[in-house]
Amino acid sequence: MSDHSQNLTTWLFVTAINESEIAAAAASGADVVIVDLEDFTPPDLRAMGRERLSETLSVISSAGPRTCVRINPTGSADHRPDLIAALDAGVQFVSLPKTTSADELHDLADAMKAHLDDESERPLLLPCIETAEGLVNTYAILKQSPPLIGCLVASEDMTASLAAPRDRSGKAIRYARERFLVECRAAGVEPVDCPYTWADRDGLIAETEDAKALGYHWKSAARADQITDIREILEPSADEIPAAEKLVKAFEDAQASGQDRVEVDGRIVEQPSYLNAKALLARVRNRVLT
Repeated sequence: MSDHSQNLTTWLFVTAINESEIAAAAASGADVVIVDLEDFTPPDLRAMGRERLSETLSVISSAGPRTCVRINPTGSADHRPDLIAALDAGVQFVSLPKTTSADELHDLADAMKAHLDDESERPLLLPCIETAEGLVNTYAILKQSPPLIGCLVASEDMTASLAAPRDRSGKAIRYARERFLVECRAAGVEPVDCPYTWADRDGLIAETEDAKALGYHWKSAARADQITDIREILEPSADEIPAAEKLVKAFEDAQASGQDRVEVDGRIVEQPSYLNAKALLARVRNRVLT
């Protein structure tokens, strides 16, 4: 299960070794900045990234975003050094790429427990589902996992795993994104949509609107200039909030008078629509509180 009390709409990947990009990420307005010691940091520069990690996380957290470090995969030479550096730097979330089983997450949780005696200091985990194997195992992974903040689906690696062509339309991973969301929701874990890895704004907007239509509330990004558009699309709008408030009140008034449904602006509202509206308003409250 994941912690649904936190509203973390935007997740921004950044390299561990470029100071100007780190500064831009910190100032982007992202809810979480993921310092990526894997794909975003060349192998021969990862040691440097680990050495700078405390300073990097300080720059990010001082600007407001929560901090996450994506370490290298289980079994790789950089995996444990990345984890120790992240824990010593006081990271809030640790992301594990190429996750294919719950055992990997439990091994990671055990390593954190061995390094940090105080349970309150241990980061929550963010597994990344990046392969066909990981995708078909998502529900089982999440139902058997230690505490998570959410789960993220990849774009580039998932496309490669599917042996499909990668293009701006995202058709190659459309099914993967749909299935991933369903499996996360079934497991009670918040899904984080894949990053849009092209530079054009129109494509980003189209993919983010698609994510909202599918039911995603959180989305990752590969560029700092993508954060504003993602937030504007995914977070409840000025029109959605009063409409939800109106629906909730009408349904509760109807229930109080013994009715099981009510018509609101030409729409028949029953229990599922009422619960959906309440969930939207809870997201608004969580944004204010955090």
